[in-house]
Amino acid sequence: MTRWLFALLLLAPLTARAAAIPPTFYEGRAIVTGTREETRGDALLEAFRRVMVKVSGNPAWMDDNRLQALSPLIGAITLDMAYLDRETDTPHHDEQGTRDRPYDLIAHFDPARVDAVLVLLGDAPWTASRPRVSVRVVIRDHDLTFPLTADAEADERHRQALVAAAERFGLQVAVGLDGQPAPDAPVVLTGVLAWSDEAAGWVAEWRSGGAAGEARWGVRGVSFDDAYRSGIGGVAARLSGH
Repeated sequence: MTRWLFALLLLAPLTARAAAIPPTFYEGRAIVTGTREETRGDALLEAFRRVMVKVSGNPAWMDDNRLQALSPLIGAITLDMAYLDRETDTPHHDEQGTRDRPYDLIAHFDPARVDAVLVLLGDAPWTASRPRVSVRVVIRDHDLTFPLTADAEADERHRQALVAAAERFGLQVAVGLDGQPAPDAPVVLTGVLAWSDEAAGWVAEWRSGGAAGEARWGVRGVSFDDAYRSGIGGVAARLSGH
C-alpha cells in the first residue's frame, strides 16, 4: 500500500485545501522526549493522527492501524516542524541536557496531502460548518456531586479538559454559569462523569441532542481527559457523518 499511496500523494498539489477548513486544523502537536531524530518519527505520526481527527471529525483515526504503515511518508506530508520546550522556565537538572527534556513537537502538514490521505483511505475532510456545542455535565467525585459551570474555581481542571477535547475536533463549547445548556447553541451534549473505584477510573455516560441527533454512548475506567474526549468525539463523529 505504501508505494502506490506515496505516488498518489506526490501528485497532490501543494497547499491546496478545502476552503471551509481553517489552516490551523492542519497543525498537529505531540509530546516528545528530547529532539533526537530517533524519537521524532513516533511523535510526527501522533501529530499527524491528531490532524486527521480534526480535519475529518473522525475519532477513529487515533487508533487506526493503517496510519502506522504511513510512517515513512510523513516527511513528504510535513511542511515544517518546531520544538517547544515544555520546561522553558525550569533550569536543567544535573547532567540533564536537551536529550531528556520534554518538548512539544509542532508540525504543519500539507493540507492537500492530508485531504488526499483521508480520501484514499475511505474518509473525507469535514467541510460543513461546525456548530457550537452546549455542554451540561454533572460530576460525581467520591462524596461530591456538582454541575460543571463556567466560573467555579473547583471546576477548572474539568473545564480545561473539556476545552482541550473540543480543540481536538475543531469545535467550540459553551458551559452556562449555572451549569445549564447555553440556549443559542444548536448542539447539546449532556453527561454524567462519576469516579468508580471498581473501574479504577471515571465512568462517563453521554447523550447528544439538537443538530447532532439523539444518541447515547459511554466509556468506563478512563481519565477525565479521556472521558471528555469521548463526549466531544461522539458529537463530532455524528456531526461529520461518522
